[in-house]
Amino acid sequence: MKRFYTLLGLILFGSLGLFAQESNNCDVTLSLEHDYIVSRKYDEALKYWNQLIKDCPKHSEAIYADGTKIFKDKLKKAKAAKNDAKVKEYANKLIELYDKWLAYFPNSKNAAKVYHDKGLVMLNNKIGSKEELYNIFKSGYDLNKNKFTNPKAIYGYFDAAVYMYKNKKISFEDLINLYNDLMGSIDKLRDKYTLQMEELQKKEDAGELMKKEEKKLKAIRKNLPVYTIVANNMDKILGELGDCKHLVPLYKRTFDANKDNPGWLRKAASNLSKKDCSNDPIFEKLVVQLDKIEPSYNSAYFLGILKEKKGKINEAISYYKKAISLTDKAYDKAKIYYKLAKLSKKRGQKAQARTYALKALEFKPSMGAAYLLIANLYASSANSCGDDEFSKRATYWLAASMADRAAKVDPAMAKTARKMAAAYRAKAPSKTDVFMKGMGGKKIQMKCWIGGSVTVPKN
Repeated sequence: MKRFYTLLGLILFGSLGLFAQESNNCDVTLSLEHDYIVSRKYDEALKYWNQLIKDCPKHSEAIYADGTKIFKDKLKKAKAAKNDAKVKEYANKLIELYDKWLAYFPNSKNAAKVYHDKGLVMLNNKIGSKEELYNIFKSGYDLNKNKFTNPKAIYGYFDAAVYMYKNKKISFEDLINLYNDLMGSIDKLRDKYTLQMEELQKKEDAGELMKKEEKKLKAIRKNLPVYTIVANNMDKILGELGDCKHLVPLYKRTFDANKDNPGWLRKAASNLSKKDCSNDPIFEKLVVQLDKIEPSYNSAYFLGILKEKKGKINEAISYYKKAISLTDKAYDKAKIYYKLAKLSKKRGQKAQARTYALKALEFKPSMGAAYLLIANLYASSANSCGDDEFSKRATYWLAASMADRAAKVDPAMAKTARKMAAAYRAKAPSKTDVFMKGMGGKKIQMKCWIGGSVTVPKN
């Protein structure tokens, strides 16, 4: 018996030694492979990667992370060369890699992003059906919504969901719930990148922007508007499914089951408000219930909308101000101040409208819409702010400067703002007018509600 255990021990020891040697070999190969990845020498890395995927598939997730870099590079080059066969080959290689990653590391903390990236490869290369895309994106989104950041993935997921609904594979309620969730994700991402942009713009204005920060600011300005485009396109593909005719019956039918759920009440009220369904009694029912169980910024804001719809403007303003007092979030405050600015403008209270718009900008410096509102206030006062034709038309320079500011701080409306600025300048005194009057570089005092002065361009 003693001899048996001795023999067994030798066998186990030998096996452990073999395991250790095998693991050590995998480490060495991975180290060699990764060095090439860091140097972006993907062709050299591939031979070691192929060895790893064959002999050490369970050794480390780094194998799969590195593999995505290799095949993304090859896919990019194949697309640049317009080699359709290679594009398809490398896209499928990537998809196969993601599948193996999930198979060998099913509990990976990276699983949500793996599903997200796999779906993107399929979407970008037109591989798989919409049902497959829906299931892949859903798997990733359900695991971790915070990893679902690519605007194309967000749109692709919702587009697939609309297909699933139209083919009776998910319910209308499921579709609207997903719409709410994805719109919420877009809002969070927009706020995140807008905040980063505002901080960088402060440094830019102060002349303190570093080279790396300059590059980052340029990227944010380019990419931030994409989220707005995606949100608008989601509304387009939702189409009539998102109108009052469909939403009102849904919320009437599901109200009792969700009346104690503030999150549901908030989203339902938000959808009805956004789609201009706030005249329906169900909107008031939702809002009153929300205010009853969770008095908050949201309930006060919706009550303000309700009162405004009923023409009770003073009550609406009171609720909007209450909403401001109930939130610590700067962007929420900005939204309400902008709402108050529009209300004041509508009532002909131009100075008050500007005051509210400036308060909105105080809390959200990148709110281009607030600058454009001020620009419009100035332009609409041109005939009443001056002693003669020249000084009256000079008001348009002020309006143009506000539109310029909107274009600088808000990439989503830069194109519109630049067009407005050009239109205002076209109405201002011409270069000939300035020359004939000898006014270049001089200041003109604004004697109406605008106040302050405007400097006449020198040329």
